[in-house]
Amino acid sequence: MLITRYLMKNLVSATVFVTLALTMVVLLTQSLKILELVANSDAPPGLFVKMVALSLPKFLETILPVALVIATIFTYNKFIMDNELVVLRSCGFDHHALARPALLLAACTVIGMLVLTTYATPVSYAAMQSLRTQVMSKYSAFLLREGVFNTFGKDLTVYVRGRDRNGDLTGILIHDRRDKNKPPSTTTAKRGRLVMNKDIPTILVQDGMRQQMDTSSNSVSRLYFSEYMIEVNSLDTGQRVRNRDYSERTLPELLRPDMSVKYDRDHREVFLAEAHADLVRPFLSVAFVLPALAVLLVGPFNRRGQGRKVTVAVLIIVAVMAANLMLTSTTRRHIELAPLLYIAVFAPIFASYYALGLRGEQQIMALLRRWNERRVRQAGAPA
Repeated sequence: MLITRYLMKNLVSATVFVTLALTMVVLLTQSLKILELVANSDAPPGLFVKMVALSLPKFLETILPVALVIATIFTYNKFIMDNELVVLRSCGFDHHALARPALLLAACTVIGMLVLTTYATPVSYAAMQSLRTQVMSKYSAFLLREGVFNTFGKDLTVYVRGRDRNGDLTGILIHDRRDKNKPPSTTTAKRGRLVMNKDIPTILVQDGMRQQMDTSSNSVSRLYFSEYMIEVNSLDTGQRVRNRDYSERTLPELLRPDMSVKYDRDHREVFLAEAHADLVRPFLSVAFVLPALAVLLVGPFNRRGQGRKVTVAVLIIVAVMAANLMLTSTTRRHIELAPLLYIAVFAPIFASYYALGLRGEQQIMALLRRWNERRVRQAGAPA
């Protein structure tokens, strides 16, 4: 229908604009932590771009519903102020017909959000956390602090007295106990620098001495060198198993955790609570849009402005969002409260849809008339 396409076009353009604006703001603020990690660890700049891209789906879970309801309030309020909705209503369009474009867009958003919450976001967030761990372990050698003993694991300690103008290290002491088949060694050097040797962090030390206890002769062996390379990574090439939390698991993984793993057994209820939250969260798009439409469309239009209606719509949306966040956190501790998650989201949807109907509008207007009459009587009553 022409009118539906016209409203949809305005809604889509406004939603895209608000989504891009909010995404840029969130990325600008949240990416500073990632930038600090990458910059301090001297990791390749490409890792920063990759980590920011992997964090984007998690941001979109929050941005999309908010952007949609902002675009809906802006678009419908603009049409009301321009008397376009007044003309459409006089032509026989009811509230459901006027709300249809926003509901169609909200339904599309729900489908996209379901893909995000149940699969895309957990996969991307797990990849980002794995990459973060890799940066902190692989490039942690570049986080050497001067004047303190820097430890890498339990078996490697590096002391650096300072750095010169070129960034080279001075006054280096390295105590290495990583090779369990050999006695510990202690290396001292006048200077050195941090380099990457085939993607392995390495300290290139110069003008120094390496000392190691010879157990066969019970004496200390000394090796003087002009240049010597010490890899900072652990000799244990096996990767540590990292327990993934609920934010890093897809919906099937949340519903069917591995009961042979102690971490999964201990957090089974938390995973189940997060599965319910992932299924409910996409419907926040409808739970935000429908109450806003009900508030804006029901009742007479005020040509002097819809400030009160917009304020009421915003308050309802904030209440729905707060209830969802509070119940999501509570459900992780008390799984028996999971049904309240669905009630807090779907109750505003059904109530708002009913309010858009003729009978619902009549009941709301009757309540408002009685409330206004009571205010008038109270204002006119003698003190």
